Amino acid sequence: MEPPPSHPPPKPPDEVRSQLVGPLLAYLRATGRDPTPLVERFGLPQDAGTLPEVSLPLTTLHAFLDAAEEFSQDLFLGLHVAQRVPRGNYGLVEYIARASPTVRDTFRSLARYLALLEPAWLASFTDDADGGGTFAYGIAGAPLAYGRHASEYGLALFIHVGRQLTERPWKPRAVAFAHPAPPEVAPLVEHFGVTPTFGGARNALTLDAATLDLRVVGADPALLSVLERAASGVSAPTPVSPPDAPGFVQAVRDTIRASLRDGAPQVSDVAKGLHVSPRTFQRRLTELGTSFQDEVDAVRRELAFRYLRDANLGVSQVAFLLGYSELSTFDRAFKRWTGMTPRVWRESAERT
Repeated sequence: MEPPPSHPPPKPPDEVRSQLVGPLLAYLRATGRDPTPLVERFGLPQDAGTLPEVSLPLTTLHAFLDAAEEFSQDLFLGLHVAQRVPRGNYGLVEYIARASPTVRDTFRSLARYLALLEPAWLASFTDDADGGGTFAYGIAGAPLAYGRHASEYGLALFIHVGRQLTERPWKPRAVAFAHPAPPEVAPLVEHFGVTPTFGGARNALTLDAATLDLRVVGADPALLSVLERAASGVSAPTPVSPPDAPGFVQAVRDTIRASLRDGAPQVSDVAKGLHVSPRTFQRRLTELGTSFQDEVDAVRRELAFRYLRDANLGVSQVAFLLGYSELSTFDRAFKRWTGMTPRVWRESAERT
C-alpha cells in the first residue's frame, strides 16, 4: 500500500499588514522618545505614526519590534502600547466587537472577522463543555506570528478592551503565548490577573462561562446588523501562500453549518459550495493542519452545546439539527467529545 502523499508545510506570508506600528510609534513619542531613527532605519512612511496600518515584510516587522524594545528600553513594550491604544484604531472589526451583545459574541466576531485586518491571521473561538471558551489566533507557517511584543500586545489589548466593554474587572481563566517566556513576567501577571504559559503552539485566551456571558455595555443590535452586512461585503486581500488561508477555514465552517439541515455534510457538497474541487478543498485543509472531519466535528460540537442549553429542544431534535440520522450516532460522538452522553451533560449543565 502506497503511503499518502506528503504536503509541504504552509509557507508564512512574505508581507503583512500591521496595526501595531502606528500606535507603537505614537507611544514612543508620547513618552518622550523621538521615533524618527526607527522610522528611517526600517524605511517606514514618514507619517507611519498616524496611519491605521502599515504593510511590511514579516521579517522586517520582527526586526522592527526587537529594535523598538532596545530603543525604548521597555521590556514590555507591546503590553504598554496595548494599554494606551485609542478607541477606533481597528475600524470595522472593532466596532462590530463593541456592538456585540456579550463577551462571547465579541470573541466570536473577532474569530470571524480578524482576517479583514490581515488575511494571514487564522483565528478561532471554541466553546468548551462547561460553557467556557477559547479564542486563539496565529499565522500558518509562522509559529511565533508577529513576534513576542506583537503577541503580548494582541492578547493584552483583547483583555483591556473587553474590560472597557463590560465595565467589569474580569480576568481570563488562562492565557497562552507561542513565544518563549521572557526573563520577567510580573507585568503580564498584573495585567491579565493570571500567570501566562509560554512556548505553546498558539496565542490563546480561555474564559469561563460567567465571563463570556457578561453583557457589553452599549451593545447595539441594530448597528451590529448594519456593520456585519458591511463586513460581509469587504473582500480581504488574498495572501500569497496558502491562498485564502484564514477566510477559508471560516468559510468551510459556515458552509458546513448551513448544510447540516440536509443531513451529514459531504466533502463534495461543501467543496462545491466554496467553488473549489474536492481535491483542492482537502489539500487546502491539510495545508492548514486540519481535515474535513475535524471541521465537521468542530461545528457540530459548538452547536451541540448551544442547542442542549435550550430546554425547548429534545435531544433527538438536537441530533437532527446537527445532521445525524440516528440518535445513537450523536450519543457516541458527544461522548467522544465530553466523556458523557448528551442527556447526562444537559442534566449536569442544568444543575450548575
